[in-house]
Amino acid sequence: MVAEVELFLWVIYPYVALTVFIVGLILRYDKDPWGWTSKSSQILERRLLMWGSIMFHWGFIFVFIGHIMGLLIPVSFYKSMGVSFSSYHIIAFYGGALAGVISVLGLFVLLARRLLNGKVKATSGIDDYFTLALLLFVMLSGLLNTLGYSLLIGEYDYRSTIGVYIRSILTFRPDIPIIATAPLTYQLHTLLGLLFFAALPFTRLVHIFSLPLPYLWRRNIVYRSISRSS
Repeated sequence: MVAEVELFLWVIYPYVALTVFIVGLILRYDKDPWGWTSKSSQILERRLLMWGSIMFHWGFIFVFIGHIMGLLIPVSFYKSMGVSFSSYHIIAFYGGALAGVISVLGLFVLLARRLLNGKVKATSGIDDYFTLALLLFVMLSGLLNTLGYSLLIGEYDYRSTIGVYIRSILTFRPDIPIIATAPLTYQLHTLLGLLFFAALPFTRLVHIFSLPLPYLWRRNIVYRSISRSS
């Protein structure tokens, strides 16, 4: 029974989640191009949106970069660069904790805005609350590991388990034994992260794939006033 559960959690579920993520993005873009937006409610309320959005987005960007560094780059690379586990842990702990806390605070501001502002609340749907709740669960579970596990239990090199497992999934050679040795809180965060990817195509979060990169190299637009002839 244990083997079947592990097979589902660490092989079937990840590939189902990633398949839904990829196929969902393609179908969403093809079937609902006008819905590919963040559905901004700035016109209804600006102050809380500004603070919440800035904190969440900047915190999330650094959290994402930290995950790339920890999960997709092998430990051997850091060793070849002379970065010890202790040095990496200090950077990951303080940088990850700061970015995570800022991002979570931003999410709480955005959630409070939807619940307390009458105009925003009236235009909010189930998908809005689901998106915020999912993000909170994912981010809080990450903070639980970064702060809770490190402070209460001790340092843990997730790169040697979670990182190895993630890369094994991406190379189609799922390593169940390695992920089974990870602490339960890290396993939970991994499962929630996969759920995040599976749900992303069906939420307003799709706008993260619409970064206006062409603005970096497009020609400047020149505006000229037109004087009326008398």
